[in-house]
Amino acid sequence: MEITKMNSELKKLEQINQQLENDGDWDRQKLLETNVIRESEEGVHRVGSTSGPGQQLPFTRLYMPMASIGLLVPKKTVDDTHCAIQILLPGTGTTFSIAETLCDVAGTFHGRKSKNRGGGRKSNQSLITQVSPDGQTFRVASFPTDLPLNGMGAETPFEFASEAGLVTVLRHVHLVLSCLYPNRPVFMAGRSQGGVAAILYAQHYDDLAGAIAVNPPHPDPELFQFTVEYLESKAGVLAELLHAPGVTLHDQSWEAYKTFTPKFNYPSKPSLSPILTLVSLGDPFNLFPQYAHAQKEFAASDEKNHLHILDAGHNLWDRKSEETYQKVINLQAQFMLSQMNKND
Repeated sequence: MEITKMNSELKKLEQINQQLENDGDWDRQKLLETNVIRESEEGVHRVGSTSGPGQQLPFTRLYMPMASIGLLVPKKTVDDTHCAIQILLPGTGTTFSIAETLCDVAGTFHGRKSKNRGGGRKSNQSLITQVSPDGQTFRVASFPTDLPLNGMGAETPFEFASEAGLVTVLRHVHLVLSCLYPNRPVFMAGRSQGGVAAILYAQHYDDLAGAIAVNPPHPDPELFQFTVEYLESKAGVLAELLHAPGVTLHDQSWEAYKTFTPKFNYPSKPSLSPILTLVSLGDPFNLFPQYAHAQKEFAASDEKNHLHILDAGHNLWDRKSEETYQKVINLQAQFMLSQMNKND
């Protein structure tokens, strides 16, 4: 796609965002009538099955044609107990589906009863309620969200993966969800490149209740080159490395990752909204020894950035790793509660 056309698409998206900001009369019906959103009854399945479609997941699809992306919407109704909105962002660069760990995290925060897929243990309370003060009902309406050049948005304009593009796309998601589910603080949480996107958004807007970044890549040239070379050398065995059958590098998405990530100089910018950064020491994508040190420096330079380092592996949102998962959900929940209490 030519640069002029790409910029034209980005400009159109910025214009519709301006309309959403300026006109408070956008309800679901108006969003549908103006094609800002498009509802779909397509099924959502867990990836990784070798014998056909994987487990069907309790989500429906909501497309955002203007932004070339989509959301997964939990079938469980958003009600008055959902005191905030959480936008969940995947990493980019691989064919890994958003209908995997993001759906597990969304279900946990949305209020699904606690169950560890590995051990089969159940509870009459959701995990998110168990970590809230006095066991109060605490739920966060959570929406796995596509990022440009990945998943539902595979044909999105390349420019949308730039810093300006990512922030504009996420602004669109923020505004649309605020129209659909008004009067709730909005959090943004992402893994890998999704974590960088959440940080960038928090550095552009002060109306975000908080950003949560899980193992965000660092733009330092030496660190970034280490990650690129490592992933490309492991491209043929990513499925085994990530315990996700069929996963490999996504050509268009990987090219965008390599093109734009070195330009995401987030460590040099102040944040306008609070950030929680979670770093795991055993992430094979960030094994360079200086990665954790660089993230410590980033946190130390910004009073709004709260850093936690965990002795864990690549996926801190893996529900089958019960102990780590509970610890991470607890950290996220406490961060959310503290920010909501401050705003109150």
